[in-house]
Amino acid sequence: MIDCYSLDGYLYEKEISFNNFSRVNDILKSNLKLLNSMPTQASVLILDEYSKRLSRDKKLLKIQGVSYLSFYFRKSNIEKLIKMSLKDEKYLDEFVSIGNDKYVKAQARGISCHWIAGNVSTLALYSIFQSLIAGNSNLVKVPEKSMALVLRLLKPLDDIQVVYEEKVYHSKDLLKNICLVYFPREDESLNKSMSIMADARIVWGGEEAVDYIASLPKKTTCKDVVFGPKYSFAVFDREVIESDKCFSYMDKLVMDIVLFQQKACSSPQVLFVEKSSISLKDIIGMLKKSFEKIGKRYNDLLDESTCAKIINERGVYSLEPDKDICCSRGLEYTILINDEIVLEEPLGGRCIFVKEIESIFDIENLITRRIQTIGHAISDKGKLFKFSDRVTSFGVNRVVGVGTMNIYDSPWDGNFMINELVTWCSVNI
Repeated sequence: MIDCYSLDGYLYEKEISFNNFSRVNDILKSNLKLLNSMPTQASVLILDEYSKRLSRDKKLLKIQGVSYLSFYFRKSNIEKLIKMSLKDEKYLDEFVSIGNDKYVKAQARGISCHWIAGNVSTLALYSIFQSLIAGNSNLVKVPEKSMALVLRLLKPLDDIQVVYEEKVYHSKDLLKNICLVYFPREDESLNKSMSIMADARIVWGGEEAVDYIASLPKKTTCKDVVFGPKYSFAVFDREVIESDKCFSYMDKLVMDIVLFQQKACSSPQVLFVEKSSISLKDIIGMLKKSFEKIGKRYNDLLDESTCAKIINERGVYSLEPDKDICCSRGLEYTILINDEIVLEEPLGGRCIFVKEIESIFDIENLITRRIQTIGHAISDKGKLFKFSDRVTSFGVNRVVGVGTMNIYDSPWDGNFMINELVTWCSVNI
């Protein structure tokens, strides 16, 4: 059974149910015509007004990630996003001359089917809205625990009107191209049916989920955009550690750690610090102070499994002579120190492993294509670009300043998402 919470422009707090996707498919195909008749700039203006409504809603802004969501879909940022992805917004609306009597246009793929992970509450909105900008209708499988919040975040989109070139456009036409559903992940029949509908499959999740969805039958013309399991960590170089700015960099790192309960692919799990005149003990002291200052603002409850893992690891680090630990009396934060140059298994729950290295370049051998983000505190630009060139050549997708590791940007996991969700068509005269 399919539980449907959004269809044909309506949001349902109490789900409506279907046995199959037949009606959903018909409605999305029909409503796709509405979306394709809307100029891109009209959609941009609607999302800009949506972002303003989010920024004025104090209750929504208290939810982790919503404040940045309200920034991300401002007009200026969307236009920047489109330019990075497609070079020119015109490609979405008309055939554009590229010389020699040749014209190209970025056409929508059709129906985008999204499988959304449950680790970041605002993830669905980024996925849906970029697909809408590309001109696609959207069938979105949302985790049951995230559905209420996603519905709440979509409500401000319900009644927006904008004027573009003397014509009125309605946000309802965007909502009509969003269908939110939930069904058990074990239901292979419904997963197959959803997959076969897709002109694009957008998959966010862990290895097991990604492999399973990738194995489902699909159209030969279907485009897959996969955001699978990734790992992230941070590096501090000696110049930063020895500077007066180190405290502020530690504050920024702690913000990256506490957001999303350290469950995002972009959450740092390990901190590598370059050897300097500052002792490792003093560096840990700075990190401890930042946890005590920043952590008070975020009072996330940990699940039993995470608590058990942290308590067990604390015991190991307390007993073994070649390891050290610095932690709160409760489970507010845990700093685990050892000198093994490895990437540790994530524990979550504000638990960070700290390792001292001779040079930030010593981590090269740890890099694989599963590393998404390296948060850096590197003061010298030349050193930063040399480091970034080296690690990205081995597979890292993002090298960003600490404090911005969890900020969703483009490209993400190596993809310009809007570009992935259009098909490029040409006309020769």
